[in-house]
Amino acid sequence: AYAGQEPLCALPETTRSRYLAEGRPLLAKYAQDGNALAGYLLGIDCEFNRKAPEEAREWFRRAAAQGNALAQNSLGLMYSQGLGVAQDYAQASDYFRQAALQGNMNGEYNLGTLYARGHGVPQDNEMALMLYTRAAEKGNSNAMNNLGWLYQEGLGVAKSPEQAAAWYRKAAETGNPSGQFNYGFVCARGLGVPANAREAGVWYWRAAEQGHAEAQLNIGLLYRDGTGLKQDDRKALAWLAKAAEQRHPGAQFLIGQMYEQGRGIAQDDERAYRWYLKAAEQNNPRALNALGTFHYRGKSVAKDYAQAAEHYRRAAAMNFPAAQNNLGMLYVRGEGVPQDHAAAAEWFEKAARQGNADAAYNLALLHEYGKGVNLSHVKAVDLCKQAALHGHVGAADWLFKNGYTAWRDSLKKTPK
Repeated sequence: AYAGQEPLCALPETTRSRYLAEGRPLLAKYAQDGNALAGYLLGIDCEFNRKAPEEAREWFRRAAAQGNALAQNSLGLMYSQGLGVAQDYAQASDYFRQAALQGNMNGEYNLGTLYARGHGVPQDNEMALMLYTRAAEKGNSNAMNNLGWLYQEGLGVAKSPEQAAAWYRKAAETGNPSGQFNYGFVCARGLGVPANAREAGVWYWRAAEQGHAEAQLNIGLLYRDGTGLKQDDRKALAWLAKAAEQRHPGAQFLIGQMYEQGRGIAQDDERAYRWYLKAAEQNNPRALNALGTFHYRGKSVAKDYAQAAEHYRRAAAMNFPAAQNNLGMLYVRGEGVPQDHAAAAEWFEKAARQGNADAAYNLALLHEYGKGVNLSHVKAVDLCKQAALHGHVGAADWLFKNGYTAWRDSLKKTPK
């Protein structure tokens, strides 16, 4: 019954089919005689092998009524996922609770997840923490991984990067792909453990080999940037392609970027545009911004300021600062939208608040000339300083030409 789902129970298909043919009548007999475990196994067979969810639910129901925790958990999963039955989180929570009260680690984990999300029960991170801890101590790797997240974010418990890293590591060592990815993530950023890009790459690779799309994207980035791994655009592209095959919008965008830049592959704006389009269809803001620029410049498509404005606006609404700045520039120039310096200033301000140097400089110029905002040389100077501190050459040059050099001297005195 388990062989089709559990690698530890893997069998040659002919052997598995023979065992099922011989075993099903025996299981049916034992189940009819009231053996709860046999009923549960028949339910598993119906759900995974025979693809008969209604029949599976009936066998699970019988076994659950006899107190079988495995069946109670399986019923909870059917109700929580809407498998062969209308989705009902409240009903799912009842079955998960019955399993959890018997110490079933999967029931504890699944009930904890409902409390973490507030599905069918009041949202309660402390209860989720308690249930995940019980399940993790019994060996449930998903609970270990989720405990890491609670400690990382300080949900239901004091924030502790060290505890988060420790739980991610435990999940990772069991082979859990999400745990492997998360442990790689904290290694890459030095969260609770010393920063180690090479170690991050090892764990990303292990998760990526199991098909974890986010890990595939991140190992692609390590190869692209040469961080912890030898720089290799071709390997980067190969890993990004694996993630893109799973429709990961970030990977689709990055492949488009590599085509646009000619990295690891021949430069091709038309293919870049098509990859950006795939990512934009999933509302990736970086891809939407890139499409706006393609339409604005007429790269591989006809120049169309209105289309550029539409793409920039969608990305800007997602709070993407580069798109907010680009949309602001269209309002300054009246390209694809009516000229409106006040609207431009609003978008520049939103982007500048997020540290976008171009937007801070552009907003500074509006204040310097009083276009769409109050005329204020002082405000213009402050904004140019902000932009220059983020490396904007034009802002630094403007400050120098207007006699403002003391701010640069103060930087030299700032302790590192």
